[in-house]
Amino acid sequence: MGSVRRSCPSPWGPLPRERSRAWGSTGRGIAVEALGGIRERVRPRGDQRDRISSWPFHQLGQHLAYKARRAGVPFLEVDAAYTSQRCPRCGHTERANRSDRDHFRCRRCGLAGPADVVAGVNVRNRARSAWAFVTMPVPSPV
Repeated sequence: MGSVRRSCPSPWGPLPRERSRAWGSTGRGIAVEALGGIRERVRPRGDQRDRISSWPFHQLGQHLAYKARRAGVPFLEVDAAYTSQRCPRCGHTERANRSDRDHFRCRRCGLAGPADVVAGVNVRNRARSAWAFVTMPVPSPV
């Protein structure tokens, strides 16, 4: 009997050249939450523990950064603190804005929507702010 290969192929697959060229010409970037320490922060249900504990979070972040760099697309990791509790409309941050895992409703202005979408908007807004500082010209000494 021959040896059995015990590794699985990359779940991300190759980046087609035509797609990477298109991404580089959009003038947009990729922003993700910094995934460090996620295993300590996430409390999965019993049936999810094995799957989540084996996720290669660091590898995913590195792979995204690599693919973005190859395509000429800006890539930023932003602090994930309170992105799921902060209202992108009025800025109010409160744990009660998240009544459960899936829903967001701001206690101040009433903005409501899927929690993941609201968190994604907050990540985008943080990345835009960070990008402004990253690309800001260095002031010349007077």
